Amino acid sequence: MEIKVEQLGHTYMQGTPFEKEVLKQVSFTVPTGSYTAVIGHTGSGKSTLIQHLNGLLKPTEGRLQIGEKEIIANQKTKDLKSLRKNVGLVFQYPEHQLFEETVEKDIIFGPLNFGVPEKRAKERAKMLMPLVGLSEDFLKRSPFELSGGQKRRVAIAGVLALEPKVLVLDEPTAGLDPKGQREIMDMFYRLHQEKQLTTILVTHHMEDAALFADQIVVMNQGEIAIKGKPVEIFANLKQLQTIGLDVPETLTLMYKMEEVFGQQMPRDLFTVDQVAQFIKQFMLEKR
Repeated sequence: MEIKVEQLGHTYMQGTPFEKEVLKQVSFTVPTGSYTAVIGHTGSGKSTLIQHLNGLLKPTEGRLQIGEKEIIANQKTKDLKSLRKNVGLVFQYPEHQLFEETVEKDIIFGPLNFGVPEKRAKERAKMLMPLVGLSEDFLKRSPFELSGGQKRRVAIAGVLALEPKVLVLDEPTAGLDPKGQREIMDMFYRLHQEKQLTTILVTHHMEDAALFADQIVVMNQGEIAIKGKPVEIFANLKQLQTIGLDVPETLTLMYKMEEVFGQQMPRDLFTVDQVAQFIKQFMLEKR
């Protein structure tokens, strides 16, 4: 499902003494089936932006086109229910939204509200468990007996049970240890590919943006500072540092090697294995 954002603006508490403009003329396109990362420091407008994608917030300026659904500032939007079914939003701490007595009931809650028969909803829940890295045995357990990482996987299954075409992830690894972060991000990328989802990731982890995204949108003070492919974005080291961001550690090492050896190094190495292999070959050639 393609998403077009055109001259989007949002002002909180508009028309009051407390009004605050948090988005200013934001424009970009998310192609169908792509993986887009939105990065920026705290307060840059990232979370406000993505809450427009399923109608949680309405624009005060500009418009959005999400599939066939159009949302225009100062115009009433019909049938937001279908939009929220197609655009699944995973919040920073999705496990805080768990409330049912069993995992199964939590997962099927959304589908039942959208008119899916109970039998079919339960089949979806059963099918989703291995996809989120849990066994079927968890379905009958209370979500409040689970670990933090397990709760998050259950909450994610609840979003996936709606069978969205777009998956929006708002800092989905917040609060997890490094191992849990990697497992969750690998799971999302696998789901992105297997289900052919259009995925939008809000993150402050530069490594995740570099490793998974097809394109990156950099936000700063409510505006788009830069947008492009990862290799293009992280070539702008000084501009990123000016707005309080940095490049992945792997690229930091490449920049250090440029200083030492006086020649340009690759800018598209985003994993430790890729860097290690390059350095090995580089040093062999230097002998």
